[in-house]
Amino acid sequence: MDKFFYLITEGVKNVWRHKVTAFTAMFSLFVALYIVGVLATAGNNAHKILYYLRSKYKIEVFFKQDVSNEQAVGIIHKIKKIEGIRSATIIEKEDAIRIFKDQFGENIEELLGYNPLPASAVINIERNRRDQLVIETMIKEIRKIKQVDEIRYQGNLINKIERNFKKMMDYFPYASIVIILISILIIYNTIKLSVYSRRDLIETLQLIGASRTFIKFPFVIEGVLIGAISAILVAPALLFSVNAMNYVISRFSSFNIKISYDPMILFWMLVTVVLIALIGSYRAASGFLK
Repeated sequence: MDKFFYLITEGVKNVWRHKVTAFTAMFSLFVALYIVGVLATAGNNAHKILYYLRSKYKIEVFFKQDVSNEQAVGIIHKIKKIEGIRSATIIEKEDAIRIFKDQFGENIEELLGYNPLPASAVINIERNRRDQLVIETMIKEIRKIKQVDEIRYQGNLINKIERNFKKMMDYFPYASIVIILISILIIYNTIKLSVYSRRDLIETLQLIGASRTFIKFPFVIEGVLIGAISAILVAPALLFSVNAMNYVISRFSSFNIKISYDPMILFWMLVTVVLIALIGSYRAASGFLK
């Protein structure tokens, strides 16, 4: 047991003895893990932006002039059954007169002697769907209703948002894999270089008869310690970045969204970097043992 604690102590001392090498390794790991953390956080929050934009989608449906308010209510019930429709709000003929007066300052019924404005509805679509929302499909279903006269919506904008988000989500897993692989290579090579810089010490220990396990164990502890410290330092950096982004969004944009930080990202990064550091340090130290 005393020997075990001695080897752990030596591993910790190695970090302090070789401060420059250890700092370089920590900084490289920190940058790599920070990029992975930012990417993971962005992936977790990307859907919030889409949901917010979807909440702003509006479809205006105008019914034919002879459709009464009571008939419009029945039509709205049909519209609500269409897949992808979240809610529909009726605008009765009397409400249309009031809206016209608020916008133009004139009472159209008094001007013309009758109300030419039809009943209508404002439709909101579902926003919490992970798959692409095809707005044209809903529009076709609404057009099938005979009492519908006109439909107004921002079709091009909606389709562009949905297509671009789908492309981003399609490429996101591949981008994540590439960045994670690059990070793993950086972690492994950084630790390997750190051990390589002490190859003379390894040879000296061999000459005095130290066992392979005795030689390798402090380097393994050193590598794991460097990896763990790097991963832990990423936590406040990511938290600061998330808070800074939320500040920018709330102050300089009209988006009513808040980016969240998932602590499990840090947990999995810590587990990953410790495992890679453990394997990398062990293999790197073994490479210099004859």
